[in-house]
Amino acid sequence: MINNKSSHWLFQRFAGIFSRIYSSKLNPLYHLGDIAILMFIVACISGVYLFLFYNIDPAHAYESVEKISANPFNAVIRSIHRYSSDLLVIFIVLHFLQTLLTGKFKRILSWVSGIISLMVVLIIGVTGFILVWDEKGKLVGYLTAKFFSAIPLFDPSIAGSFISNNLDVIGGFFKVSVFGHIFFSIFLVIVLWLHVMRIAKPKLFSPRIIWIYSMIALVLVCLVFPVKSDPSAQERFIPYNTTFDWYYFFGYSFMKVVSVPMNWVIMLVSGTGLALVPLLFKKKNKPATIDLDKCDACNICSEDCPYGAIDMLIYKGERKAILDPDKCISCGICLASCKEHAITMPGIPEHNVLPLNFAQKSQLSIVSCSQFDDVKIPDGITHKKKSLPCLGDLHMHEVEQMLNEESKGVLLLGCEDCYYRYGRNLAVARINRKRPPGLAKKLSRDRIQLITTNHYSEKAIRAFTDSLASAKPNDGKATIKVLDYFKTNHIAATLILCAFFLIMPFFSNTKISFFDRDEKLLVLNFKYISSPTEFQGVNTNQQRQMQSLKPIVKRRSPIVVEVEGNKGNVLLKKEFSPRGLRKDISIFVYSEIPTTDSLVNIKVTETAFPDKVVSLHNVALSTIDGTIISFADGKLKQLK
Repeated sequence: MINNKSSHWLFQRFAGIFSRIYSSKLNPLYHLGDIAILMFIVACISGVYLFLFYNIDPAHAYESVEKISANPFNAVIRSIHRYSSDLLVIFIVLHFLQTLLTGKFKRILSWVSGIISLMVVLIIGVTGFILVWDEKGKLVGYLTAKFFSAIPLFDPSIAGSFISNNLDVIGGFFKVSVFGHIFFSIFLVIVLWLHVMRIAKPKLFSPRIIWIYSMIALVLVCLVFPVKSDPSAQERFIPYNTTFDWYYFFGYSFMKVVSVPMNWVIMLVSGTGLALVPLLFKKKNKPATIDLDKCDACNICSEDCPYGAIDMLIYKGERKAILDPDKCISCGICLASCKEHAITMPGIPEHNVLPLNFAQKSQLSIVSCSQFDDVKIPDGITHKKKSLPCLGDLHMHEVEQMLNEESKGVLLLGCEDCYYRYGRNLAVARINRKRPPGLAKKLSRDRIQLITTNHYSEKAIRAFTDSLASAKPNDGKATIKVLDYFKTNHIAATLILCAFFLIMPFFSNTKISFFDRDEKLLVLNFKYISSPTEFQGVNTNQQRQMQSLKPIVKRRSPIVVEVEGNKGNVLLKKEFSPRGLRKDISIFVYSEIPTTDSLVNIKVTETAFPDKVVSLHNVALSTIDGTIISFADGKLKQLK
């Protein structure tokens, strides 16, 4: 894995391409999580509106969705609901990759809750697609039921109910899907709360202008690529060549190449592996220490801590800053927040506030954050260098000493988007005297400059050094010089986001088939109540009085299902046992048999009673649609 420093540096260098257009503050790559929350809000609002026109009955669900699409305004809302859901997955995954690549996965609760949030979103999406009840909804329902059929508690015949359009069973499944769609949407809010609960002042909402860019791009996609349903699920048994939304169904694609149990192995192993990433790469630094005797309860350190590790609590009858070492990530920002120098941290030397009285000042005092790449200073510039975990660690007393005793100017090198969230902004606010402890008023801020990741160069350093000769004395109005991207090209910014969004539909409406059109598919899907082989024994008169008039079945006979091709070849011969602990419940038969035969013969025999046979001969198979065999009134029947 790439180490944190180089990966964070590389990510910001890449993001800087977009900062030239969006500005560093509005760069979407620094707001991936915020945009995901925006898409979740949009999907919820549009979903509530669409639900007003939706019919939960599977016999009329497809018709109600088509009526929604027939209304121009409602059709746009439907497209917004669909594409905002797709974008929700995209931005969660991008946020996940950013967190992984930049090494910000060390907080276990945030990391695991983030993985859970993605799983919950996928569940919400799957239940939503089923409710449309087109061929794609049927395929998703079928694959979902087949996936869960690997667990003994789930009946594999549910998958057959989707194939055979059994609305009696599917109606109950629809109610579960509606409940799941709503419940998991609410549950996602709880997961998101867990995701940010250990972060102080979480950045949940992007700047308003990003919302405007995003909504313009989203509406444009909806107008160019309006969402359309596949053919109705009721038109055929087998959903051939349905459209496939890769954002939600990528996991199902494995079912084309490996068995269902292997799919469970893949899911569990990958999920567990991702959840363990923070433990595998955990590098716990020693937390900060607060000298409570020096603490004056100013509360600034508590407000400045990006991760809520410091609380103002009562200690020995006095209000003090108390640090929670489990929340502390050793960023060091609290050190610069304390004017009393009551906070220390291993690895960061304590500041000596006494004048050093150097005989000669250097030209520059250079302070870089630990995430900054190796700093190269142009030849001929005298300087002193130091590195801190974050620019937010820089105490204003140190800056004052640098300007008074050590150097003609102070150069700060920091992230375009702070690795520790607020450190860079806090440093700038303190120097500009907008956040205590601020820089002394007698010092000129013309002698201080911040250069961010994508503006760092030897030329920029030399230009600042040359400017020191003409630095003005402090007039109380000057602010720190910041070399960063501040201007936004609104037209280009909107077009780039539109272009990104317009790519999305090509991966949400691709064609895919889980069934071979060159083969004929026979599906056995029925319930069979076999003959009893054993009854509950009766031993006493009292038990005779308590028992029902009918004898209680204790065990039933298994059955053997045989399918023979028209050439005498055996396509299936399998024993099915009754369900229940005592093997006394009905037998559910579900089996898919692909074949090239045109005619087949089917026979069901009870193993305990070989003379009890049910058969169906010369069943014609076709490549146009599947052939479904059911059982009713004591006979095997072909569904039409």
